[in-house]
Amino acid sequence: MIKQAQLEWSNGTPVSTAFEDVYFNKANGALETNYVFLEGNHLEQRWSESTLTKDHFTIAETGFGTGLNFLCAWDLWLKHSQEHQHLHFLSVECFPLDKASLIQALSAWPQFEHLTQLLIDHYPPLVEGWHSIHLPKPNADSGHVVLHLFLGDVHDWLPQIDTQVDAWFLDGFAPSRNPDMWNEQLFLQMARLTPFNGTVATFTAASKIQRGLKAAGFKVSKRKGYGHKREMVMASQQYTNGPQAPSWLHNTPWLNTRHNNNYTEKTATIIGAGIAGCSTAYALAKRGWKVNLIDKESVASGASGNAQGVLYAKLSAEMNLHSQFYLSGYLLSLQLLNQQLSDKKNWDNCGVLQLATNEKEEKRQSNFCKKYQFEEVVIPVNKQQASEIAGTDIPYPGLFFKNGAWVYPRSWCQALIKHDNIQLLEHTDVKAIHRLNAQEQNPSWSVETDTQSLKSEIVIVCNANEAIKFETLNFLPTKPVAGQVTQLPEQNIHLKTVLCGDHYVTPTHNQDLNFGASYRIKSDNVDVLESENHSNLENLATCFPSIATQIDKQAAPIGRASVRCTSPDYTPIAGAVCDESYFLDNFSELKKNRKWKFQKPAKFIEGLYVNIAHGSRGLSSAPLCAEMIVAQITGEPLPLPKAQVNILNPNRFLVNKVIKSGC
Repeated sequence: MIKQAQLEWSNGTPVSTAFEDVYFNKANGALETNYVFLEGNHLEQRWSESTLTKDHFTIAETGFGTGLNFLCAWDLWLKHSQEHQHLHFLSVECFPLDKASLIQALSAWPQFEHLTQLLIDHYPPLVEGWHSIHLPKPNADSGHVVLHLFLGDVHDWLPQIDTQVDAWFLDGFAPSRNPDMWNEQLFLQMARLTPFNGTVATFTAASKIQRGLKAAGFKVSKRKGYGHKREMVMASQQYTNGPQAPSWLHNTPWLNTRHNNNYTEKTATIIGAGIAGCSTAYALAKRGWKVNLIDKESVASGASGNAQGVLYAKLSAEMNLHSQFYLSGYLLSLQLLNQQLSDKKNWDNCGVLQLATNEKEEKRQSNFCKKYQFEEVVIPVNKQQASEIAGTDIPYPGLFFKNGAWVYPRSWCQALIKHDNIQLLEHTDVKAIHRLNAQEQNPSWSVETDTQSLKSEIVIVCNANEAIKFETLNFLPTKPVAGQVTQLPEQNIHLKTVLCGDHYVTPTHNQDLNFGASYRIKSDNVDVLESENHSNLENLATCFPSIATQIDKQAAPIGRASVRCTSPDYTPIAGAVCDESYFLDNFSELKKNRKWKFQKPAKFIEGLYVNIAHGSRGLSSAPLCAEMIVAQITGEPLPLPKAQVNILNPNRFLVNKVIKSGC
């Protein structure tokens, strides 16, 4: 469980009572950051137009603290980056400041006021785990900035990173005051993550730190310290002791999704224009990629086409990897919605009440609240509190997601693809996809439609259950689950928040009341059934009686049926795809021995990715999966810890196929 920083204030400067050390010197803290970390890592020179040779740059920091180092780096990035470039700032904080303390601390630096407010507006809730924060661009000509903030212990965080770190800010409280952080494991992880000539800067010149860096392959040098400090350390990675062992030896081969990222044309074709496809198109387009987005019908015409979808994170009694993933996805989606649909005409973070409609669910929620303190995200409420929040009588206790939302998915999809780099092709059916020049280092793809042939470097398949019609993806065991929602037009309903239980109902939008939904297991039937409109009305009366009593009984119900796409383990399928025939031929030993030592890497189909099987939770999961896939494509830092990325991996079903079939 995360613990907030315990502070005292000395002449406006925050002091940690746990470590008995200041966060910064109020008189010259920004100057010290510039001297130690920005100059110590030669960032201005490396970010100048003539020397920044790639589209992203990654900084990793130990100790986020007040965010002053981040603000200084962000400010410098704005002055030297270009529109298509991305700065990824990875930072960890075991004892985070609450938002009020952050505001007070950063008020000491009025020169960063324009950035400080953006950071404060996007500062995450103090929930343990990984927070990927896409910050708005204050300058249209500058590059993007993504803050990956991990709230927790540095030694839990570093093993979960899978990227190359260009520069390190070794910060945090002094080694003598915080010895648990400055240990051998820190330096070993830095050696793993830092490429040749990657740099390090730190305020300390303690001999322990110098020895640790040298042992990890860094060439260490010293310069005069800032202010009263006699010396500080800079270092660069020089480890060249022979070839490195293949990464797949240390990682299950089919999970090793880092490939050749030398895409020169930056062209992509995305099949499917629901929330998964539109999110993926947006993530690529803002990085300068040219995207063809294809749908056989129109934008958000399938499962993303309902009038109101619900955005919240259904958390299990234990915060397992799946719950952590959905919580991260929920928080990212809220960020994007606030940035892209700021007028709130087609969505509202009015909150979501997840009601405990039976004794089993009430016990599950109670156990969850005893174990986890997530007050900034979700709080337990009794019947009276639930009724006050909803503005109508609620006969159950539950959990209240303070910023949970309803969303008109089509409006969000349209906002996502409103980008000059995205070309939309609606009412276009994809017949086949073919890899061209397969033996070359960077093969391309041909996407054959009913009217033309489209060429691109990569293909990302986001068309839900139809993905398996392509030969390279027909091993994926997707499951169709059709369902029907019901709408009553011209309703005057008093409901201030979304209600969820076994079913759901949302506050009215344009005076329409939307509720449901039915489930047709293993069915792709999209016929609208009057019997299901009737059962949805019955369920509304049973689950939410105070809403049912307010409806106009003369209103004719309107049904809409669509098909959700799910997987056998009810987890999305997202990421790079292995070659099935090669996999079955070369990993057949898994049938006999699941601990078999791998002798060769897995063979991936270069340039092919999927983003499907989001079920009824795509609003929470699809945008985060999109960012994860684009990170795999570009070589950027992943927006999730490796353990969560692995549960999404499409190739898990190839492993199951080998084990079950006896290949």
